[in-house]
Amino acid sequence: MRRPGVPGAIVATFVIAVALPACQTDQVDDAVADTEMDARPEEDEGEGGHEIHWSYEGDTGPAMWGSLDQSFAACDDGARQSPVDITGAVAGGESELEIRWQPGDAEVVDNGHTIVVNVAEGSAISLEGREFALLQFHFHHPSEHTVEGSAAPIDIHFVHAAAEDDLAVIGVFLEAAEADPTIQSIWEAIPAAGEPPGALAALDPRALLPEGGSHYRYPGSLTTPGCSEIVSWVVMAESVAVSQDQIDAFAALYPMNARPVQPLNERTIERKD
Repeated sequence: MRRPGVPGAIVATFVIAVALPACQTDQVDDAVADTEMDARPEEDEGEGGHEIHWSYEGDTGPAMWGSLDQSFAACDDGARQSPVDITGAVAGGESELEIRWQPGDAEVVDNGHTIVVNVAEGSAISLEGREFALLQFHFHHPSEHTVEGSAAPIDIHFVHAAAEDDLAVIGVFLEAAEADPTIQSIWEAIPAAGEPPGALAALDPRALLPEGGSHYRYPGSLTTPGCSEIVSWVVMAESVAVSQDQIDAFAALYPMNARPVQPLNERTIERKD
């Protein structure tokens, strides 16, 4: 039985195979699992290997994440949590971001929290002179980051890992305008229940970047349990156009899968041009 709204799309969960550099530690391995890549819908392994059910509402929703398991404590106690409302940004000078994504084969899965696209090895970014390899990207409805209190209909998080045990995530807002062919190809590749991950040939992640390179920078965390504060955030200032039908298609699968904005505390948001 197909879920309404997304042609060919059915909720399914699959093990996501991602090759990490051998020198990365267990902290990054755990963080990658936190970035909505777990094979089980709405659950993670806590300390002791027991499964932890978490969600975006009710008794297992964001307000309760920190109490679900000791390994999720940062969700409550952390001082550099994400997402945040982007307001009061200060000029940060020229961009130190170089995006070197390239076309390649990809896999699409529905892991019970979001739609995830695992990309082939070879795409990377350089951020302030450090190298981060692109692992995957996924979607939130509505956007997790907001700008001056306003959310976009959807945002994409492009997750990158460095060899030094931390992550860099690029956020891109999707706004309603005209249909995007790359988004449509992803939606159509979501696999049916019990089937292997949907295959995409020669997917170009750069097609999902806005034309302008201006972006916001701040230090933060993963936006899913355990909310590890090991993320360098890059949020693009301009958005990418998708159709309202494409927004509605994702919303039919995930009416709400966004963590609320978190206090900025003593952090500064910089705008880079």
